[in-house]
Formats: sequence, structure tokens, C-alpha cells
Amino acid sequence: MKMFKQKITLIIGLAAGILTSCTGNFDDMNVDPQKPTAVSPSLLLPKMQEYGFNCRSWEYQVGENLHTNQYAQYIACSSTGFPTDRYDWKDSWVKDAYWKAYYLYFANNLYSTKNSLEQHPEYSNMYQVMRILGTMVASRTTDVFGDIPYFEAGQGTLSPKYDSQKDIYYDLFKELDEAIASLKANKNDELQSKYGTSDIIYGGDLDKWIKLGNSVRLRLAMRLSYIDPEKAKAEGEKALKDVLMEGNDDTAGIKQDTRSNGHSLWCISFWNEFRVSKTIIDVMLNESSIEDPRLPLHFSQTEGYVNGTSDVRWRGLPNGLPASMMNNKDKYPDYLPENTSCIWGYNSCGNWNSNPKGSKVTAPSSYYAQVTKPFIVFNYAEVCFLKAEAAIRGWAGAGDAKANYEAGIRASFAEARENADPTVYTTDNDDAYINGGNVKWDEGADFEGKLKRIITQKWIGIYPNGVEAWSEFRRTGYPDFTPVVESDLDLLPKGTFIKKLRYIDDEQSLNPNSKDPSLNQGKGDGQNVRVWWDTGRYK
Repeated sequence: MKMFKQKITLIIGLAAGILTSCTGNFDDMNVDPQKPTAVSPSLLLPKMQEYGFNCRSWEYQVGENLHTNQYAQYIACSSTGFPTDRYDWKDSWVKDAYWKAYYLYFANNLYSTKNSLEQHPEYSNMYQVMRILGTMVASRTTDVFGDIPYFEAGQGTLSPKYDSQKDIYYDLFKELDEAIASLKANKNDELQSKYGTSDIIYGGDLDKWIKLGNSVRLRLAMRLSYIDPEKAKAEGEKALKDVLMEGNDDTAGIKQDTRSNGHSLWCISFWNEFRVSKTIIDVMLNESSIEDPRLPLHFSQTEGYVNGTSDVRWRGLPNGLPASMMNNKDKYPDYLPENTSCIWGYNSCGNWNSNPKGSKVTAPSSYYAQVTKPFIVFNYAEVCFLKAEAAIRGWAGAGDAKANYEAGIRASFAEARENADPTVYTTDNDDAYINGGNVKWDEGADFEGKLKRIITQKWIGIYPNGVEAWSEFRRTGYPDFTPVVESDLDLLPKGTFIKKLRYIDDEQSLNPNSKDPSLNQGKGDGQNVRVWWDTGRYK
């Protein structure tokens, strides 16, 4: 019996040892090295940058091209198949361009990177860069939709609560505080993971990210200038005390792959589905005493002019044309595609604008793959105009309004001419443009007169950033936009402008929080509902 007990004890001991040994190595033995459970932020960052700003041609087309660039009156539809210029709703387009951009491609990756920091402190700098990007992408999203899920975004919650735009903006300032402070403290930490080519905006230059973070703070502060002026001034002056973008070399842009579709804006321009808006063409022709020097770099002279069938070199298309007015040769010949300017100027179509009247040159069908300009998400010119507005508002550290205003115009000139053949443009008229007509700075003008000059030139200077331009129009009421010819949305009668995008169908059917009547200052949802910072300075 004793021997039997000893044998049992031995067997149990061996079994315990075997079990302990097995369980001790079980996790390691069963990890597939080809399927990592943690992903380096360096692999996530490029997609977050590209998708977060709709850089790909599909998201860009159904987003900026067919929505915000039209709302900002940069472009107008010339295709009867696209009714969004008349405020019609296409849910799948909005979902792909503006909802998924933040919630699917950005917020989830930001949240997972944050959760990896405890085990991977070497990811901290990359996470801080993601946070600065996050303030830009989140602000885009709330600016187009109003109140949105934010604090629970990307965390796997099936029905996340909606947060007020005010709370979102206040948190964005906190995010910038913490991210900028961390980058300043740790930018020279050799233990931090390096970006290499993963950062497709700045190549891992943390000094430039700090400048961008402060510039974003100034942008967001200015957005609150009418609804929350004390907070706006406090945050704006905080940005102005720190380092901002200092020249076009600091501009944040994403170089798109020419082996694919290249630059999305110019790629879609050759699909012959839209033309330059009449609003921006008219301003660039008539705002000063001379033609805007950027005009031939941004837009095309008409095919009719080159073919000798029209005397009009530059012509825009009104926004919101009904189908009956498009391609109608008998009643509306001025609205024909061949008689209106496209967005391909020198930058996307070589020497087309150098062709003289009547030269009968065939219009190009494709040129976009050769475009070398980056996709701009925040340019130095915008910083100059923000500082000009800060100056007329009396914010400390803003500098001289006139100097900042003119610096913004000149920065925009230089950006438009980047990589262009110097034989196709001239700098001789720069001073005449700046000192002529309504462009000339008027020190004796009242606040509104100065603001209108600043915002009108900012609108031109940040082209083609439709999201920002539309937001600035809604904030200030400038520049002078023309109501769409026809509205297909009963909520927006003729003579009024769209206020925001409504929530997508999936949210309305799957997330009961989207139907809370207290959202958006108790006005609920709808394209006629103003976002929090929109105080009604336009119809």
C-alpha cells in the first residue's frame, strides 16, 4: 500500500510538473509569428494620414468634389448624374467620405495605439503625432456633422453616445496641449521609435509637427471667435506665443503616388463631370484691378476660346444648375463644358493655358499622373490669414494685420507656382494685384471691411481645401457666395445655403443616440441645422 501511495504521489508530481511546464510555454508555443497581435504605429500612420483627409480618388470624389468643394463654391457640377450641387443627399457617398474616414480609418487606430503605450513606451512620439492629426480629422468631422460620437469613438461601442461640439472642441485643445508638450519634452529621446518614410507628411520631423499643432490650435480657436470669444482668444493667444508655421516649407501636404491615380483633385478633373464655380472665377477676375496671377495656374482657359468659337477665356459654372440647364446648346450655350473653365491649369495640364485664342488645340483627356504637387491639408498661407484676423480682433502676439494679410497672398502665389515652368507665369503683376481694387488693404475700413478682405483672400489661398473653406463661410458669412440656382431639398429653400450634413442612414437606424432631440443645441439633425459655432452670419 505504501509503495502504491508513493507511486501515486510520483505520478501526481510529474503531472503537475508537466502541466506547469506546458502552461508556462503555452502562449509562446501558440503564437503565429505571421499574425502579430500588436501593430506598430509606423504601419498605421500612413493610412491614417491618407484616409483621414480623403486623399484617395474615390473618397475625394464623393467627399470634397461632390460636397464640400461645391458648398465652398470652388467647383460646380456639369454632369446631370450628380445632384449634390443642388443639396440632394447620397448616403453612401457621405458615409464613405466623411463618416468612415474618421470612425473606421482613424479613431480605432488612435485608440489602439494609446492602449499599446504601457507595453511600448517607445511609441509615444508617434502617438503624439497621431493626436495632432486626430484634432484635425475629428474637427473636420464635427464641423460637417455637428454633434457626433467622440469620447467613445473607435472603442468598439455599438451605440456610442453623441457629444456636444463644444465639449469636443474643448477636448481637442486639451489633446493639442498634451501632444505638443510631450513632443517638446521627448523629441530628442533616442529610445523613441523612428518614423522613416511612414510619416508621409513630414518624414518624422517633430519640429514641424509642433508647428502644425500650434497652427491647428489657432485655426480651431478662430472657429470659436463668435460663439465663445473668451475661449477663442485664450487658445489663440496661446498658439501665437508658441512657434507656428514659418513658411511654405512648413506646409502640411501628402504626396500621392503617381503610379496609381496621382493627385485626386486633378485626376477627377479629366472625367468631365464638373467645372470651376462661377463664384471663384468672377472673384479672381474682378476682385482686384487686374486678373488674379493664380488664375492660369489653378484653372483652364475654355476650350471654346482655344478653338476660336468663343471670346471668353475664363468662365465659371453657376452652382446648383438643374439638369435641364446643363448641356443645352440652344438655351444655355454659356454653360456648355467647352465654354466653361475646368480645374486643370498649368499644374495638371502643362502648357494648355499658353495656347492662344483660335489655336484649335485638342483638349487633353488625361495628364494627372504627372502632377507632382502634394495634397495640401494645411498650408502656411492659412496661418498668415489667421494671424491677420487675430490682429484685427486684438489678440496678443498676432502682429500687424496688413503685413500678415499680404504675406498670406504672397505665400499663396508661391505655392501655386511651385514646380511650374517659369515661362508660363509672371510675377510682374503681383504688386498690382495686391494693391488694386478690393484686394488692397484699407486701414481705414471697419472691422467687417477688413474681415471680408481677409476671408476672401483666405478662401482663394487655401484652395482646394473645401472643408475648411465651407466652414469659414459658415463662421463668417464671407466671401459673398451666390445661392444655388435650384435646391432639391425642401429643408433648404431657394436663397438659403446648406448648414451641415445630416447623420448617415446607418446611424439613424442602428444608433438610437443619433435621434436625441437635444442634439445640436436642441435642434436635432438636418441639413438646415446650424452647428454650434455657426451663429447665423449668412442665410
